[in-house]
Amino acid sequence: MQNKKIKLDPPLVKHSVASESDPKVWYLEELEGEILDFATYIKNHYDIKFDDTARAHLHRIAKSTGNLRMTSALAMGNLEDLHKYDKKYHNY
Repeated sequence: MQNKKIKLDPPLVKHSVASESDPKVWYLEELEGEILDFATYIKNHYDIKFDDTARAHLHRIAKSTGNLRMTSALAMGNLEDLHKYDKKYHNY
């Protein structure tokens, strides 16, 4: 019997202006969105509450991806656009 592949909807990710010219920043923003989407799924599926340890892990992941995005933006020369977003993301 063949296993059925599960099709997931893409997570809603708020992309910065810097991600338009730097694919590494775009990918890291996507990765961060996937991690947060998975954490939300686990929380809702198992009906658990995030404790301080879970929040610390998510904070550490966000800090690491943030540092990688900043390093890439520095290398590409678009650091000032790293925290600017298009108007289409104002509803997120």
